[in-house]
Amino acid sequence: MKNIKKIFSVMLLAMYMSTSTYAAYEEVSCDSNPAYGAQSCSQCFTGGEVAQGDNKGLLTDVWENYTESDHVLFKEEQEMPQIVSLGGASWAEVKASDSVDFWMYTEDLDNLYEEDALWNVLPAGETVTWIESTVGSAYQLESNPAPKGDNVGMILYDIVTHEVDADGIPATQADEHRECVLFTSGTPGETPVVPETPRLPETGPEHLILALVALMLGFGFLKFRNK
Repeated sequence: MKNIKKIFSVMLLAMYMSTSTYAAYEEVSCDSNPAYGAQSCSQCFTGGEVAQGDNKGLLTDVWENYTESDHVLFKEEQEMPQIVSLGGASWAEVKASDSVDFWMYTEDLDNLYEEDALWNVLPAGETVTWIESTVGSAYQLESNPAPKGDNVGMILYDIVTHEVDADGIPATQADEHRECVLFTSGTPGETPVVPETPRLPETGPEHLILALVALMLGFGFLKFRNK
């Protein structure tokens, strides 16, 4: 039974890796699309085109501290990332099991935890991947009525941190940062060609003769092809 579970886990991971975006998204100006402003985005990325049935999993977010001061993070202040449906599209959370969370803090973030202060501290000039989606978890585009190029969804990554002063005391006012990844509608799949209902011959005798000739010609053509 254990071997079966391992095999299933590997297959599940492979499925989501093959249908998910793991590489970094392209950063763009937040003025490039009104949807960024509508969601009060601080930093903006494009996730590219998606089609109905696509999964977006193996998701991560990076906490960057490019200031000259240390910053601290309290887990109690954080809200988990979420996806916003746009353009009439519908997204759903898919998880390997109801018993697991969609998001989890990374081991790298936990390594920054200071037991005495009860916070995670990121030194000046450092970066860390602080949150990631669990294995088997993904956002799935369930339905997509939007034309090609229209906005269909946006992942919002919110992080709240505090700057630490020279005395090692974090500022009361928090620094709130929101990263946004926008997805647009891709080319829809080909519409299956439904064969037209065959037209029955007219009831007049001349039409019956024409239909018979057409049938004989068709039979002769098939016979010719078979030779």
